[in-house]
This record gives sequence, structure tokens and C-alpha cells, in this order.
Amino acid sequence: MSTTRLLDLWAPPPGYRLASVIATTYQLQADFIEEDLLPVALGLRQSPARGREFRIELEKTLQDAEITVYLHPDGYTPGLRRSPRIDLIPVPESRLRKLHAKVSLLLFVPEQGDGPAARIVRLVTGSANLTASGYRHNIELAVAMDDAPGAASVVVTAVRDAAEWLHRILPPDTEQARSQHRAMQAVFAARPVSSDRTEMAFVGLPRQGGLMQALAAWDLGTVHTLTAASPFWPGGEDASDIATGVLQACRGVPDLVRLIGPWHAVEGRLYPEMPPALLKSLRALGVGQLEVSHSVPDFGCAPESAAPADAEGEYDGIGADTTATFTAWRPLHAKVLLIEGSKASVLAIGSFNFTRRGLGLPGPAPNTEAGIIWHVPAKASGKLQQAVGFSGPWRKVNDALEELVIAPGPMDGESGQQWPAFIRSIRATRDALVIEGHGTAWPAKLKVSMRDIRSRLLQVDRNFDPWVIPRPPAGEDVRAKLSLVASWMDEAGPQAPSRYPALPDLEVLLEWDEQKTVLPVVFIDKHEFPVVERAVREDERMLLDWFLGLRPADEADADGYGHGFDPETSDPVTDAGDREGILSYLIRDFVHALPGIRAHLEDGASTETGLRTALLGPRSPAKLADEILDAQMKPAKGRPGKTDVATTFQLIELRKLVEHVALPALPDGMTDQLRVQCLARIDSVLAKTIDQVSHPLEPVLGDYVASRGEGRRATR
Repeated sequence: MSTTRLLDLWAPPPGYRLASVIATTYQLQADFIEEDLLPVALGLRQSPARGREFRIELEKTLQDAEITVYLHPDGYTPGLRRSPRIDLIPVPESRLRKLHAKVSLLLFVPEQGDGPAARIVRLVTGSANLTASGYRHNIELAVAMDDAPGAASVVVTAVRDAAEWLHRILPPDTEQARSQHRAMQAVFAARPVSSDRTEMAFVGLPRQGGLMQALAAWDLGTVHTLTAASPFWPGGEDASDIATGVLQACRGVPDLVRLIGPWHAVEGRLYPEMPPALLKSLRALGVGQLEVSHSVPDFGCAPESAAPADAEGEYDGIGADTTATFTAWRPLHAKVLLIEGSKASVLAIGSFNFTRRGLGLPGPAPNTEAGIIWHVPAKASGKLQQAVGFSGPWRKVNDALEELVIAPGPMDGESGQQWPAFIRSIRATRDALVIEGHGTAWPAKLKVSMRDIRSRLLQVDRNFDPWVIPRPPAGEDVRAKLSLVASWMDEAGPQAPSRYPALPDLEVLLEWDEQKTVLPVVFIDKHEFPVVERAVREDERMLLDWFLGLRPADEADADGYGHGFDPETSDPVTDAGDREGILSYLIRDFVHALPGIRAHLEDGASTETGLRTALLGPRSPAKLADEILDAQMKPAKGRPGKTDVATTFQLIELRKLVEHVALPALPDGMTDQLRVQCLARIDSVLAKTIDQVSHPLEPVLGDYVASRGEGRRATR
């Protein structure tokens, strides 16, 4: 056990980079994901304080990284900014029992060379939510283990059990999630291993018998000590059911039971928070020795000087109080269950609170929980006791229970972000919001509001025109595609940023029956989303410059607004050099760009999302094909018109390159499927061009057109 920063558990191994994350959490802070967690996981160089520069680096990196996070909708905290490339998917309890598990599966790929057998799948699980408090402030317990080449079979088994459990309880219903599961399964298939759960096992709830039955699977001999730590405890005046369930896992009454609760300060003295009813129930069941403790508030805190240092350092160390002090502020959020026996001991850490629903005991519907169980010989059980190193002094429980513990207050209510039961999904395209729901539960009318983030370019907040979705005819489900209309721009006059394309926000406000809630939106077709929006159309000239490795003038790293798009007020890139002859244009630009296009496709992606972006995105061969035709149909002012033959030449060479380029191999034939989609886009444009060429074709030109599927010429 160590006090390693939980954020560091997401850092890639040396020589690797992050390609994929599938995670579950109960609470989530959108800003924490983007500004704290992902910069560590992705190895970003820019600080979030850099504003636009950070956003551009984040968006560029996310073009080839797939991030999917499932969360309980009541635990969602909206953020100031959101990347549309990150899928935050609320899981209402109508779909899955209360999602309380904290499981993250991270896929890392080698920076040099690649292949499923060389990839690493990391499991991170424990008690911490994906929030700043979970990863920075609380006392938490988490474990990270890598399914890597040469890893122990017991570790590999735990990682793969977690992946199987996650796929089973949350079958992927987005294109990105399906891609992520395929990529992980390809790694597992490339490194077959015999299952081994003798020393450690991943456990996911709900399951028959809950956590107690999972713990009772091992023969521990005679149990002598039970230690439990939890921030939350069972409610009610009678806790005999939970005390009985826990003691059954021990197959008898242990000699000693120890409970650790959150610290609570009263008149300068610390007490553990836990219900006296639980202590009474344990005593009534025959527990002779019962001890309680509180968590240590300064556990893991760095010492600081009691006296602040002089601002200019002139009097540092002179007459100052050098006594090291700690700031007592860390709340307990770790969950631990340690059972020690004469033969062996088991330790469970994860998301399991010491409650009926958390442990999966009979009664209320159990939560969806997850964690790891360790099993070690009795002589090694001392190592497991480090897991409760945050406990304070132990106090024996006598008849005066009220003097030893503080009864917990009422549980906090709902967060206000409840997921409406009538909503099935909320997703967005580049120009519309798509809402699906259950018609039988739909309210009389639902008002939908979404911020138009273009308004922030004028330092104001304005919404798209709101939508109202009435209750459908009886029995009919709802599927509404809501186009983005911004009437506020008419009032803004010439200042209106109408030249920028409309773009959905990644959060939406729903109002119905005097209720309202803010929910996250999943963005569809991420490969079409550019890193930086421009007022001017990204034409063939700019695409060729990009593939040639040139840096257009309007991509200067100036400070600015960075939520999805950025204002670019500089003039369009002017065409430098001699453009008088079409032959010069073809030889110097297009033909020279072909090797860059090929290299970009060969090396530019390790994920399905990344390859889809490379082949079909805003800077891709598919997009370039569209621009080649546009450049012929709408020649730029001051440039020579492009002939039908020249256009045909460019498209055929581009097609040959895409058809024969060596692309990264994705599982289940996805590489070939994406290549076919790109070729179909090019063929569609090429057919329009060939139709414009005079017929019959000259023999040489006819042979060249007919050769478009037979190898390469200019790309050699």
C-alpha cells in the first residue's frame, strides 16, 4: 500500500500512450475529467491555464483517443467546457441498478510500432469517484494493475474479468463503445492465458449473495478478526440483518470486530461516525470484543509551517515557528473489509459501502458495485492491514455507546440532476439535437433549451430557440430531431457571429411539470468535428498545405476562446508562387502532397475513431476529394481554372493511394470497412468528374481512367 496520487494511476507506462478509456462512476465532474485527469493520462504539455492552447492540444489528442464514461445521472456536475469527443453517458436506474461502481479500463498502445499483442489494458478500481474530491482530497483506496506482456496470470484474469463484467452489465450502445470493446478483446485474444483466481479476484455486484458470499468462497479457517471501514453505514433502529449477514461471511462470530468511521470533531475531540444500532446488533450476536476508531484527518497530508513565510523571503527562518503542522481536512471515503483467519485472510476494497445495498445483502435492490478481493496465507495477513493505515486510536466498546460514537446524520438528498424516466437518450449531430423517449411516460409538454456557444464570442450568453415537444399519441415513442435555430443573431445585428457554423452545446436543460434538470449530451460522428472552427471554408489549398506539413497563417497559437471552435479573424491564406500553369500546380503541390497523405494514414491512428477521422474527417482524403471537385467548379479568384483532366488525375491518384495504403489493422475487419467508405466517397466525386469529360475518351486517358483500381502511378 502507498500514498501514490490517484491521478498517477492514469499515467501511461513508459513508451506508451493512451488510446482508450471505458469507465464507470457514481459522481462525475465534467471539468475534472478534462482539466485534471485526461491531461495526466494523455501526457498533455499545455496547462489548462493556457486556455486556447490547452483546448487545441486536448482536441487534437482526442482525435485518436476514445473516452467513454458511464455515470449515475444524479451524480453529474456540469462543466464550464466540454469536448464533444468525450462520451459521458448517464445510466438511469431504469436501465441498471444504481451505478455506484468505480471501474476504469485504460488501453495503452506503444508509441513506436503497434499490434494487439504489444498493447496494455490497465484496470483501475476502488472507492474514488471521477471528481476532484475523489482524486485529490478524500481518503480513498484504489488499485491499478496491467494486463501487459508477461504479466502474472492472476493479474491478467482480474483485468479480463472486469472487462467481461463491464460488457455484460452495460452492453455498448454507441459506435465508440463497441469499438473500444473490440479493441480490448483483440488484445486478450492475442495473449491467451489460463484463468487464475487463487490469490486475487475481481468481483462485481449485483450477484447472488452479494459481497458476503464472494468473501466466503475461501476457506479461512477460524476467523479471529473482522475489520471494516466505511464512510456510510446502514440506517434504521435495527441493524441486526446487516450484522448477521457480515458475520455469516466469517462463518461464525470473530473474537474481535473493529469498525472505522469518518472523523467527527466535537469540542476539539474526534469521534467516529457510525450508528449505535449496528454496535448493539453486533454485541447482541455475541461479539465479545468490539472496537471503534475514526479516520485520521491528516492522513497523507504534507506538513506545512504554522507561520506563513515572508512574501519576499527577507525574514525567512528568523523567529518563525518551525513546528510542523497538518491541515485536518481529509474526509473518509475509502471502503475496506478485512477478515483474518487461522488459515488465511481476505481483503476487499472497492465501492462497497457498509450498507445493505452496498454489500448486496437481501432486502432493498442492491447497487451495481465493484472491487478487488485479495486472498493470502495467514502468515502474510499483516501486509493486508496496511489497507486500514488511516485509522486512529482504537477504543473498546462498552455499554456507553453514545459516548464513543456520533450517530450519522440523514443521508444527503438527490443532487438535482435526476434523469427523467421518460428520456431514453439525448444525442447531437453537427446541426441538430436528437431526443428519444418513452411516449407512455412523456409529460404534457417538455421544454428543451440549449446554449449557443457562439454567443460567448460577444461576451454574452444566448440560447438557440427553445423547442417544445408535446406528449405524443398514446403508445407512440418519441424521436425528435431538433434543428439549431438562433433568432437572437437577428437582434445582435452586424456583430452576430453568423459566419461561424452552428454547434450544439454538450449540455441541455429540460423543463417539465415545474421540474428541470441539466443533462449531458453524447456527440455523434466525432470524426467530422474539427479541432478549430474557421470562418473561412477549409479548401483544397489549405488541405494540401496541411498534408505537405506547412502551417497555414491562420493557425497561429494566439490566445483566444477554445470551446469547440475558435474565432479566426485573419485573412484566408493567399496562394504564393507561380500558379499560371496547371502542370506546375499539379507537380509541385498535389503530387508532392501524396506521400504526406500516405504517411498520415499509415501512422496517424491507433483507434477506430482515429482511423475514421483520418479517412473521413475534416482533413482526410474523403474531404480532399470534395474540395478537389469544388476547386474545379468554383475556382478561386486570381487562380487558373482547373481542367476536367486535371481534376480526374487528382481524384484517381488519391483513390489509388487510399486503396493500397497500409492502414492500421483494427479488429473485426473495421479497417477494410472504413477504407471502403472512404473509397465510396472518392468514387462518388470521381463519377461526377468523369461524366464531365468529353466522350469518347482519348485512348491514353481512357486507359488511365480504367486503371484507377490497379496500383499507383504518381504516388510511387
